[in-house]
Amino acid sequence: MSILLFLDTFDLLTLTEKLLWSVAVISTVLLLVLTAMSFFEEHSEETYPTKTSRNPLDAKVVLLFFTFFGWASILAHLWEPSIPKILVYGLPVGIIAAIAPIVLGRLKIKYTLKPARVNGFQLREAITSTGEVLEYIPPDINGKGTVHLNLRNAPYQINAVSKNGELSAGVPVRVVAILDDNTVVVEPLDGRAPNLPNKAN
Repeated sequence: MSILLFLDTFDLLTLTEKLLWSVAVISTVLLLVLTAMSFFEEHSEETYPTKTSRNPLDAKVVLLFFTFFGWASILAHLWEPSIPKILVYGLPVGIIAAIAPIVLGRLKIKYTLKPARVNGFQLREAITSTGEVLEYIPPDINGKGTVHLNLRNAPYQINAVSKNGELSAGVPVRVVAILDDNTVVVEPLDGRAPNLPNKAN
């Protein structure tokens, strides 16, 4: 009964009103469906992570534009049933609604997401820091050992590799580069790898 009443009322609308209501209602429904799908996809990616590339002009952005444009235009039409006036109010609202998530996302990345920390410190802070080898480090980045670094007067243990000679436990070292998220490249403090006895002996 309510559907028939809606259809009867819809037939009484002007062509402009029909277009605005169609855009607003269809876009809203599609946006709700897309939002629900995105919610379930995020939960599935937590269990089965996949790499996805998001285009700023994706379907959600387009639907946001038409949804807010449609409803803003309907409200504007109540006061001024003129197409130019409708566009003056509807277009800015739609554009702002479409770009707002992109802007907020970039601000979130810039101001809230912090660089990854390893053992309580930012890995980039380890550059030029000094310490001591804890576990034997093979030469020529041919394996990993561990080093004990002094950062902000506090000791930290982290994986390390040597670009040149092998380094035995107890050798003073300096960090010269970052290899990956949890490994640093070190060299002896004197810049030379110490002469170590042959490990085969």
